[in-house]
Amino acid sequence: MLAGALARRAGVLRREDGPTLMRVVLTLTLPPLIFTILARADLDRALLLVPVAGLAVHVALLLIVGGAARAWGLERPRAGALVLATSLGNTGFFGLPLIAAAGGGFSPAAAAIYHTLCTSPLTWTSSVALAGAYGAPAERPRPRAREVARAVLVPPTWALLAGLAVNLAGVELPAAAERPLELLGAATLPLVMIYAGLMLRARGLHRVWGELASVTVVRLGLAAALGYAAAAALGLDGDVLRTVVIMSAMPTAMMALVIGSREGLPADVLAGAVVVTTLLATLTLPALRALM
Repeated sequence: MLAGALARRAGVLRREDGPTLMRVVLTLTLPPLIFTILARADLDRALLLVPVAGLAVHVALLLIVGGAARAWGLERPRAGALVLATSLGNTGFFGLPLIAAAGGGFSPAAAAIYHTLCTSPLTWTSSVALAGAYGAPAERPRPRAREVARAVLVPPTWALLAGLAVNLAGVELPAAAERPLELLGAATLPLVMIYAGLMLRARGLHRVWGELASVTVVRLGLAAALGYAAAAALGLDGDVLRTVVIMSAMPTAMMALVIGSREGLPADVLAGAVVVTTLLATLTLPALRALM
């Protein structure tokens, strides 16, 4: 992250290069990472419950934060920004590569399934609908089913399906094919961290510190507790339970800013949530891992 920030300051990279960097991750490095994880995974029935746990966390956050925003009497756009920033975690570009690089004690397969079968569909359904309900003018057209399907059926989703197919078919990948995929997948975490440093901007955070404090407590703290409760209630344990907890406690997703800004929600709150939670997650996630 520091390298990305220094590269921007030195003029080596610009903020305008960020979308290109994310397209590289989305199409060239994250799909191989997901494919190799699922192709090698020891598939267990418990993995089927991982998206259910993620959905339970999402719904609980919507109810808690939405109810609190109404009790506080916040105006709808600002309330929508809080709901979106707390309910949508960065499980794909941040959580999955972190879990994959974390070593023992976690389930990369559970992380891949959590993102592709829970967070990704919710991003383009629930989150878009919520942002529109809180901020968009009534006359603005709603996304069509075809557009939602195109947003969900991205390369990481196809990689998950291909990895599951290879695994279930019992196909052993030759080293000549597996090693290049490993190398591409390993580039995901460094590229995502560079992107975070490139895009983060702390200017103006003092104006929305109250909202950011609330988002931080909920997104990095309460969400982890909800993830544990949901996983335990579903009978998950061991590596899968720990993975659900960590994935639940990811910082606010950059897509929350993209979707919310498009629908007229306060960009200062959403951008600040991305910055603050991403920086503080470098402290809270290792602490959470040590606690478990």
